[in-house]
Amino acid sequence: MNSAKYRVMLWLLTVLLLAGCATAAMVGVGAGAGVGTYSYTRGELALDYPYPFDRTWDASLAAVEKLDIQLTQQGRDSLGGRITGKRTDGKVVVIKVKDKGLGVTHVGVRVGTFGNREASRKIQETILAILKS
Repeated sequence: MNSAKYRVMLWLLTVLLLAGCATAAMVGVGAGAGVGTYSYTRGELALDYPYPFDRTWDASLAAVEKLDIQLTQQGRDSLGGRITGKRTDGKVVVIKVKDKGLGVTHVGVRVGTFGNREASRKIQETILAILKS
């Protein structure tokens, strides 16, 4: 009986640990480029890129244009910036770009009020493709 309880507890622990690794398993697109893992928190899909802030900012603006997102506002300083736009379906897109130093830039993307993981992923993929070109 103790052996059965032990196995169940071990199985539950394994499931919990793997569930916590879901974010780490989303390496997907960025793996080949040496990019860190995606994290999706509170509707924002975030990723650190191994590219300098200025280059990542320009790539983010280019991605907005390439994906036919209407640019409504942009602003930046030496530490970071924010790009706001509107998709053709009316959903608001917010891209936050932050300089982490040493050639690493953090980009967070949110689509819509509550977030849309797939739409945010497409924007991140487009930013990465532009950075790699």
